[in-house]
Amino acid sequence: MASHFYNSLFIVLSLLFIITGCSHNASHTSSDAASVSKEESATTLTGTWQVESIDKGGIIDSSMLTVELVTKNRISGFTGCNQFSGILNVKAGGLAEGEFSTSKLVTTRRACVGAMSAQEKRFVKALETASRYEIQKGTWLVIYDNDGKQRLKLISMSAQETAKNEKMDAATTGTHQFNCATAGNIEVRFLGPETIKLSENGNIHILQRARSASGARYIGMNTEFWNKGNSAVLSLQNQSYSCNK
Repeated sequence: MASHFYNSLFIVLSLLFIITGCSHNASHTSSDAASVSKEESATTLTGTWQVESIDKGGIIDSSMLTVELVTKNRISGFTGCNQFSGILNVKAGGLAEGEFSTSKLVTTRRACVGAMSAQEKRFVKALETASRYEIQKGTWLVIYDNDGKQRLKLISMSAQETAKNEKMDAATTGTHQFNCATAGNIEVRFLGPETIKLSENGNIHILQRARSASGARYIGMNTEFWNKGNSAVLSLQNQSYSCNK
């Protein structure tokens, strides 16, 4: 009888051990899954985003404002006139939303003129007051402030879209004429797929192609030409001009 009792007790204790172990593993699995979900939420921000609106208002035609989120704690991009960078603080709160704030934003010191300058200030201010983000339909990144007001709306620029846009927007042969407001008329001649000769007011600039979120961007000594279709932005001696064919 004693032997039968101890055998039964051993079986019961073994079953309790197995059940407890399974429960413990399930808890770990659930915790790990939640951790992965939050990790995936944070990484969905990674990439280059192009600004479509500031405070629900459109942006200046031919101006190209971008935000690059390469790592979780750094933000950089282009204001339409200047490069900028700073510290990014992100805390995922769901599959496509969470906390989003920036600090210590700095920009290069190329001067903007008129409306371009005002737009740059609005853009930087929107980033400085950012509090929360939301990714909509896997394509749009919407940034809100502490009051829930929409400050920025951006569209994702995938590698495929970038390649497609560059192919469509940048003719890599021939000579093209642009009117750049107070900078006057300029001539852009393609010397090859990566090099252009830009002529303005009797001056000649040789520019090399550089990385960009969209369109075709060329840079040289104190000169930058960013072309997208029939419009472009010309930067000369720390001043920016909108150009059209």
